[in-house]
Order: sequence, then structure tokens, then C-alpha cells
Amino acid sequence: MHLSLPEDTHLGTKGTLLPVCVPGSKSITNRALLLAALAPGMSELQGGLEAEDTRWMRQALRGLGFALEERAGTWSLQGGRRPQAEGPLWLGASGTTLRFLLPWLALSAVGPIRLEGDPRLFERPLGPLLEPLQALGATWVPGAAGAWLHPTQTPPRRLDLRVDARLSSQFLSGLALAAAALPEASLLTWSEVASSSYLELTTQWLRRFGCAAELEPGSWRIPGGTLRPRELELPGDWSGAAAFLAAAAATGRSIQVGPLDREDTQGDRAMLAILEAAGCGIHWAATQVVEVSGPLRRGLDADLTDCPDLGPVLAALAAVAPAPSELRGLQTLPLKECDRLDASAELVRWLGGQAEVVGGHTLRIRPGTPPRNRGPFNPRQDHRMAFAAALGGLRWGGELEDPQCVAKTFPDFWEVWRGMLGC
Repeated sequence: MHLSLPEDTHLGTKGTLLPVCVPGSKSITNRALLLAALAPGMSELQGGLEAEDTRWMRQALRGLGFALEERAGTWSLQGGRRPQAEGPLWLGASGTTLRFLLPWLALSAVGPIRLEGDPRLFERPLGPLLEPLQALGATWVPGAAGAWLHPTQTPPRRLDLRVDARLSSQFLSGLALAAAALPEASLLTWSEVASSSYLELTTQWLRRFGCAAELEPGSWRIPGGTLRPRELELPGDWSGAAAFLAAAAATGRSIQVGPLDREDTQGDRAMLAILEAAGCGIHWAATQVVEVSGPLRRGLDADLTDCPDLGPVLAALAAVAPAPSELRGLQTLPLKECDRLDASAELVRWLGGQAEVVGGHTLRIRPGTPPRNRGPFNPRQDHRMAFAAALGGLRWGGELEDPQCVAKTFPDFWEVWRGMLGC
């Protein structure tokens, strides 16, 4: 796929990029779908993300015996029963689907369940999540292309667990979601956690379904038996918005992006503060529409510990920035859909910059000029690497392999991207 753009869209051009409507959040959609399955009664969700990761979650819930209807942008789900698999559950490459479903199934399912997916899904860390579940009596039997999960013989009434969450906050979120469906109050504790902002996101959505979870540093109290069905509209995705917001910084133009909740607890909302610190203007044009005005006036200096998914897009932006940049807190990137730390450094070099990985968690970047006739960039089947390459292409063009990998979270990305540029 060509990333080269018409001359009037290149860096430094004045004017306005066309407004962008971003899709729903994968993180919120999969949390809301599972909570709807846990809450006794009929829930209705509007504005959910229609993409591969959320499709696997909906398909899995149906495969577990839940009635889920989709009509006119509304998903209706009758929840509150114990899950029972009708056959193998295919989870694709969706880490949230696996890590959110696994605790619930281990504690509450009727009979063993076969979980299958892309090979990379089962290569990503699961041990710290499996350990407490196995201590409660669940059994995990890995094999070719998946694993068998044998749940506990009797669902526990509550959880009191200390969890190793250094590799992923999703371990804690999955356990908290499952705990909300138990009859008594549970307590989760930990010493360190990756991307702690996602715990705040889970807490926010537990509360929206009636569970008054209390999140403190190192502990989480989850009341049991309080989940209620809800009719909710899900917000737009700050992760999906990142490349479009960065486009204003890279081109020196302004852009309006929505629908986005300014009070959202999504960690990637930090994109606005990072861009503002580097010289961009930020203005809320309406309740759910934010306007970003470029250009980027300085290099980037950001700690992404709570929002590591911004790493690839910000690395691409740093490659076209007017000064060197440093991105920290990237220690979890090698554990994503691909090794995003290595892939981000490769992207910077493909864009002509210098990239140095320091200590396995910091990326230092100096912008430069790419060589002529360079080969295509390989996003390693990772949607966020494709988003980042599109941003870098605003300055230097180029070729991209496997552009359709964006279907994981943003199937219409290229159509929306070209619409933003008026192409």
C-alpha cells in the first residue's frame, strides 16, 4: 500500500484537516460486553466497536450460551447465567477477550472449555493470571493452537488474592470483573502493576453496572452480588484517535476529533497532554469534540507507563519532530501483539531517524531523512504499527505491507485516514 500523499498534504502545509469520527473503544467495549453477560437481566449497549477483537468476544459469549442480538447499532444481551461452552471458543488474537474471559470461566463455567486462537495469543504472558486460578482448583492444559480450561468444581463465594500484575493490568481487571459476579465481596492486592490507568477504567465500568468497586494503591475491593443490567452508550476510542491527533502535530494543521469523553479514564487520553507539552494547541470545540492545532514545536518527552499503546504512534511522530525525543515506560511493549518496542525502533529507522532502546523501557529518537528507494515497512500484523506508519508517511511516504491488519480494532482506518486528508 502506498503511504505517499498529494503535495498539499505534506508537513508544513497550513489549513485544516477534515473532522474525524473515531470508532468505539476496544477496551471499553469488551469490558461492557462481559459485564452485560455477568449482570442478571437485559443490557443494551450502543456505540460498541465493530472490529475483530470485539467480534471474537461477542462470538465467544454466544458460544457460551448467551443470547446476544445486534440491530441498528444496538447490542442486546441477556446476562446472569453460568457459562457453558457448546464447542471450542475461537478468540483470534484478542488479549482482552482471553484475559477477561479466563477468570470468569475458571471460576463459574459448567464443564471444561476449549480455548483457541492465533499462536501469538498464547505466547503472550498468562502465568500470573493462571497461578491464582489454579490455586482455587482450576486446571489449564495447553496444547497445539490453544488450551483446555477445567473450571473449579464449585464456584467460590469470594476472592482474596494477591496477584503479580507487573506484566499486565489485564490480569487484575479480568479477576475484578469475575469477582463482581460472586455473591460476596472480594479483595485483590498487588505490589506493582503495569498500566494502572486501566484499573481505573475497569472500576469506572464496574460502577456503571452497579458494582461500587473501591480502587486504592495496591488494593481493590469488589462488592459481590450488586451487578445490574444497563442501557449505555459507549464512548469513542482514545487509542484509535491517537494517530489523527498526531496528524495535526505533524502537518502543522488543526483537526477536530470525536466523539471523545473529556472525563474518560482511558489511559490514552494522555495524548492531549503530551501534544500540548510539545507545543500544540488543545481546545474542546464541543462536549465530545476536541481540536488539536499543530505544529509540533519541540521533541517529545513522555512517560508512557500508564499508556504504552501510544508508543508506536508517538515514536513515528518523534521521527518527524523538530528535535530529539525520549519516550519512557515502554517495558510492556515487547509483550503486545508483536514486540512493539523493537518494531517502533525499526519504524523510526525506516523513517530516517535514529532510535536507541535504553534499558528495555526507554526509546531515544533523533529525526532524520530516510534513504531513497527503501523497502516497504512491515507492521508485523499489528494494527498500531500500521497506524504509526501512516502517520510517518505524512512526511516521507513509503510502502506498507499488510495494511488490513488494522481490522483488529479499526477496520475503516484507511478510509477515515484518506477522508481526513481530503484524498
